[in-house]
Amino acid sequence: MTASVRATHSIVEPCAKQNERPEKQANTMALPSYLDFSANIRTHAAFVGVLLALDAIITLLLSAVWNIKAENLPDEFKHIANLRQVLLILGIGEALFATLYWVGFLKRVRWCLTIVVGFLAVVLTLQFIGLLGALLQLNIASACMVLIVLAVNGYVLLVTLQLRKANSIVTVPQEAFKA
Repeated sequence: MTASVRATHSIVEPCAKQNERPEKQANTMALPSYLDFSANIRTHAAFVGVLLALDAIITLLLSAVWNIKAENLPDEFKHIANLRQVLLILGIGEALFATLYWVGFLKRVRWCLTIVVGFLAVVLTLQFIGLLGALLQLNIASACMVLIVLAVNGYVLLVTLQLRKANSIVTVPQEAFKA
């Protein structure tokens, strides 16, 4: 081999090796075993779906039983009486979100799960800002509550991402035994 062929070969060979194993490169940033739910992802995904549905149901029930009259409250708390409409709108939004998740889970519709992931990314960002606000106000109870909600939403996001990845893997169905 001439020097120019050897130089070209030494440049091309690592690039070819790099392109041979894309799945190996993807696994270099793998999750720790305690965060990898891929072995039983459908069970975790069903649990997340139940969590989302219960959240929507509880919010809608709270809206239904909210019966606070503005005239019974002091002036600085009059705005609390209007929270019934806010809870109703929030409950309807959560019900639509849970429905979107269940469609993505049961029908294996990837774009539904993509919308859920995008929404959860925005929600987690806003919750981090809320945590910062609670810490700056030295409100420990609110900070602890936001931390718990962040942990639950982080679990929901992690399971949804792994479910989305599992749904994207196309499996070839096995044909019946032919004699």
